[in-house]
Amino acid sequence: MEKRLSEYISGCDLIIVGIGNEWNWIRSGINGDERYSDLIQYCRREGNEWLLPVVEFEYAYYNNDETIDKAYKALRTLIGEKRYFLISELFLQDALLNGFEEKSSVYPCGTYRFLQTMDAADPLMEAPKVRDFMDLIDKVHEIVTKKNGHLEEGERLNKPYFNGKELYLNQKRLEYSNIKYNESAYLPNWDMYMKYLTGTVGSNLLLLELGVSLDYPTVIRWPFEKVAFINQKAHLVRVHEKLYQHTPEIKDKTDSIKMNSVDYILQESEGL
Repeated sequence: MEKRLSEYISGCDLIIVGIGNEWNWIRSGINGDERYSDLIQYCRREGNEWLLPVVEFEYAYYNNDETIDKAYKALRTLIGEKRYFLISELFLQDALLNGFEEKSSVYPCGTYRFLQTMDAADPLMEAPKVRDFMDLIDKVHEIVTKKNGHLEEGERLNKPYFNGKELYLNQKRLEYSNIKYNESAYLPNWDMYMKYLTGTVGSNLLLLELGVSLDYPTVIRWPFEKVAFINQKAHLVRVHEKLYQHTPEIKDKTDSIKMNSVDYILQESEGL
């Protein structure tokens, strides 16, 4: 890398931050906790795939990750007074709890905040306010904390309902491939993001891509490469432990850093 991140930020006019799966502490947390082993196996059975997002919600509801919180705070400090927009392919909205503004952030793949039915025309519901859903969360939590994660023989976990309709977390994900994703929650902020992006043309723009995988390449990874190619004043900093490579067309406008992006931000924030 030619410069410290703080130097790139100091020299730019505008910033777009892309957050990816390296910042997903729920996935790593559940996989590293033996109490969730039986539940994960249960979720992998045919017909039970819908439950995995619920188990993740339970984990997020009762836990947090201090390292991730520290990294978001460090990132926000690095950005300082520069104008920014944050786009995340995660369902977690940790950035909003650590200094980032909701009006300058967008989560196009959904969040843990809302529930939807299979009918995308139905209004969204706030997950913590739906009793049937939270009863299911309580049951998962009881299995984890009181039964050490063990399901009794024949024990089943049933889908939550509201007014006779099945409920699912408002997320675009593989487990919900047969459900039409309700986009209403993120579209207003997406419109603001598009306006912000239009305003970056001809500006010194820093594209900071942190831990973005290939799960949703059309959300961050490919658009960032396109913007870096089109905008002559744009510079892309791509950080990932494994997927750090860039396309040849933007090699002179890209820093590709082979490093965990959370560790990178904590490293670059040292001394601030």
